[in-house]
Amino acid sequence: MKRREFVKKSFIITAGLNAVYCGTKKKDKIKVILLGFDGVNWPTLDPLIEKGKLPFLKKLKEESAWAYFKTFKPAKSNVVWTSIASGKTMLKHGIVDFVYLKKNGLKVPYSKSDRREPLIWQILDEHKKRSAVLNWWCSHPPDKINGVMASDFLRRMATSKPEIFHKFVNAVHPVTYYKKFKELALLNNDYLKIVKKTGLPDFDGLYKKNYPGKDISKVPVIKSYKAYARHDAYIEEVSRHLLKNEDVDFFATYFRFPDVIQHFITLFLDQEYKENLKKHLINETLTREMNDEAVLKISDLLEPVYRYMENIIKDYMEIERKKNKNTYFFIMSDHGFSLFRGGYNHYGLPDNMKAPDGFLLINGPKVRQGMIKDAGVFDITPTILNLYDLPVGKNMDGRVLSEVFQLHRTKRFKTYKLKKEGEKERDKTYDEETLNDLKSIGYINK
Repeated sequence: MKRREFVKKSFIITAGLNAVYCGTKKKDKIKVILLGFDGVNWPTLDPLIEKGKLPFLKKLKEESAWAYFKTFKPAKSNVVWTSIASGKTMLKHGIVDFVYLKKNGLKVPYSKSDRREPLIWQILDEHKKRSAVLNWWCSHPPDKINGVMASDFLRRMATSKPEIFHKFVNAVHPVTYYKKFKELALLNNDYLKIVKKTGLPDFDGLYKKNYPGKDISKVPVIKSYKAYARHDAYIEEVSRHLLKNEDVDFFATYFRFPDVIQHFITLFLDQEYKENLKKHLINETLTREMNDEAVLKISDLLEPVYRYMENIIKDYMEIERKKNKNTYFFIMSDHGFSLFRGGYNHYGLPDNMKAPDGFLLINGPKVRQGMIKDAGVFDITPTILNLYDLPVGKNMDGRVLSEVFQLHRTKRFKTYKLKKEGEKERDKTYDEETLNDLKSIGYINK
């Protein structure tokens, strides 16, 4: 009898210890969330933080590691975001421009089919980790990873008629998520509701008011602003849904609106000031003081844009912290913007002007707060792999930002190769719509 009681008690104690161990193991499991915001830069963000306009971002910066995020020329979004996700130069990963010419002279956009190196979620897939990835550049058709992936084609469902929604089925993996994404598209396609919900200005209406009689359909970028606003509002909702409902090790989503808006934001500077600024830029007589003054004026115009970004970050962090205290957030942009003879832009820069820095914030339980002295776009993938205690790619061009973390990690290395999913024909619809998009923003000529 006594032996039975002893065995019974031993079993209970063992079961209890196992439960504690398993619970601790699950609790301590590292998760990484990568939030990409195209074109964000500290010179326009910091003045708003200092004025108290962005209280959450102010607190977040104080509690995070942060950096002026080094990038490279040409600072083109599809090129740089592929480098961020691969840890490699464009010459290695294969995406070197927005388009290339076929033998018949036709322009073709670079796409997933041109990638030569595996991206972070494909590497994590090799290590049996589950990912959710949305809206990344050059990601169509989506990679068949362990988890969920929606390509950069899906966002266009927000501006498409329901009767042609079926063409977006192949933008989702696995296809079982398509039904829910379709429902969210129907709920997030009203432009005026989006303006009210996001707090973004109605730049379309403001342009028509400020420039009466001018045809907005002939003005690059802003002519398509309504569509861009609907696209990102949709991606915001799809991302939120997956963040709430999916159990993943790695989550990545990308937003385009800060970059898109900065491409036309100077239209809303005071007319006389804008003309004087343009004159100095053309004559190359812009002083440092003039430059700083112009950046401050642009910063003020961007306040609602950055407030929307702040709300997304705050919302996503609150959702995640309720589920997992051991999550690391990597929040970044691919480049900043510069004033030069060509205007306010991030590419087409003079030879003597370096690519404008983006911004980077890293936040998590074992992160050392403060400025990172040297961090660039090639460093993110090696750092995330090392954070998971996984081997870093042998031929990656970045370094592990080990000084950021209060963690012991042994650096190990491995060669990762891109696994082909089989030869596929290009998606002609995706190519056509991508070309139209690049033309509307002025990235390529017609």
